[in-house]
Amino acid sequence: RRVTLARGVAAHASLLFCDEPTSGLSATDSETCMKALRIVVKRLGMTCLVVIHQPRHEVAMLFDTLMLLTSNPGRVAYNGPMSGAEAFFRNCGCPVPQNVNPTDYYLDVLTPGSSLDRSDGLVAAFADILRLSIDGNVELMLQTKGRSVKEMLSVENGPHVTSKYAVPFCVQLSALLRRKLRLALRNPAALGLPLVVPVIQGIIVGYMFDGIGQKEDLLKQIMFAFCLITMLCLAGTMSLVVLLTDRTLMKYEVSEALYSEGAWSLASVIVDVPLALAGASFNVIIMACFAGLEWDLLQTVLQWALLLFFVYDSLFALVGAVARDTRQAQVIATPFISIFMLFNGFVVSKADSPEALHWIFSISPNAYAMQAIVVKMAESFPFEGPMMLSKFGYEFSDDARGLEVMLLMIAVFRVGQQFGLRFLNHLQR
Repeated sequence: RRVTLARGVAAHASLLFCDEPTSGLSATDSETCMKALRIVVKRLGMTCLVVIHQPRHEVAMLFDTLMLLTSNPGRVAYNGPMSGAEAFFRNCGCPVPQNVNPTDYYLDVLTPGSSLDRSDGLVAAFADILRLSIDGNVELMLQTKGRSVKEMLSVENGPHVTSKYAVPFCVQLSALLRRKLRLALRNPAALGLPLVVPVIQGIIVGYMFDGIGQKEDLLKQIMFAFCLITMLCLAGTMSLVVLLTDRTLMKYEVSEALYSEGAWSLASVIVDVPLALAGASFNVIIMACFAGLEWDLLQTVLQWALLLFFVYDSLFALVGAVARDTRQAQVIATPFISIFMLFNGFVVSKADSPEALHWIFSISPNAYAMQAIVVKMAESFPFEGPMMLSKFGYEFSDDARGLEVMLLMIAVFRVGQQFGLRFLNHLQR
């Protein structure tokens, strides 16, 4: 509970509302919690308004001002210094009995229908004794021209403050990185699965194509490239659930102005992407080693496979930002994955597809990756290679265009991710 209160004051707000902050805590823990809150608000110069029920006497005396309400209808029975409450009740003919918690007694006499009900008399006494002076102070404050909100913030935090966040972006990013790294280190499974699962997949699938790089069979080598690229495409779907869960937590914390969406997404990229990239690299290298690919071919496969990884990682980040839930995320992601996987020149080639759909090949990252890898493979087959390239519609010297398209897609997906995090799926409070 103290952590919850700390989150409330982390944004350095001038006014803090706490609705039953001690609910569910023991009397001892409630006192500890309220003492911590008092220290923080006094140190930061904040005004804190607390709704609290039946606090022990030690907790009640931590407050500077007390307002007591009664019901049927809602009325004010006391509004003044905490230290003056007992004297007010005594002057109204309701002295607090000995050995009785004053706050318990206040609730007893202000609860309509109770055996000690004195609510009507106390409301009338408040109107006669305290209400006039309070109304006078309110009128005086209304007639006094005060500082604007911007001026108050400038005096409090300095004229440089132009953001709703209490700390600059770099401090937000640093705190998020430390938290994310600690959470990752506390959960060995979350740290190991992105590495172990791709390794196991690479061993199993690589064993299926054992030695294929040393055989005079270009078609099977192309099938190997297709399987490798397909695994990279599907691997990112497992991260959608985690992305949506983390996004929900982020939305709660962003709504409290603890940090910005940009700081959160950058921290996720710095921690999560290298881990997933390492897993994808192990997967590709293990499969290539089983296949026995030559070094120059391995370089080409690794380069385009990892570039494809970044495209799909950005795509799934976009889907995780704009989708409302896991089901909607799957609905959004499935068309992209299926179309890109089908229109890769191997499953569906330009020669086999209608001319009206040829434009899909120009935006399919799978098509560019397959083309670059297959063209490199075909160099070792002087007779069969050109025929295969012609059959599947692959072209030489198109790597630059493929690189441009894939980098552009990464940029577009990342910008879309920021838009989705900033403007979509806000929490309904």
